[in-house]
Amino acid sequence: MNFNRRFTHNVNGTSIEFDATYNPQTHDFRIIDSGCEDAYDLSFDMQTRIWSIKEGSSPSLSADELATLVQQNFGMFV
Repeated sequence: MNFNRRFTHNVNGTSIEFDATYNPQTHDFRIIDSGCEDAYDLSFDMQTRIWSIKEGSSPSLSADELATLVQQNFGMFV
C-alpha cells in the first residue's frame, strides 16, 4: 500500500501543494504544505471524531478542510 499522496488545492487564489504521508503506527498524517515553512501532523481522535493539527506551523487550511482533501486523495473516509 502506498502511504503517500501529493495534491494541489486553490487557497484564496493561490495554488498550494500538499504532500500527505500516512503513519500506520500513529494513524496520523504528516503534511508538507507549500504555504508553510514547517511540516505538521493531521490527527483524527476516534473518541471525539474530531480532526486536529498536532504540531508545526499554521497550515494553509483548517484541520477539517485539510482532512476532507486528505481523505479524498487516499480514497478512505472516517
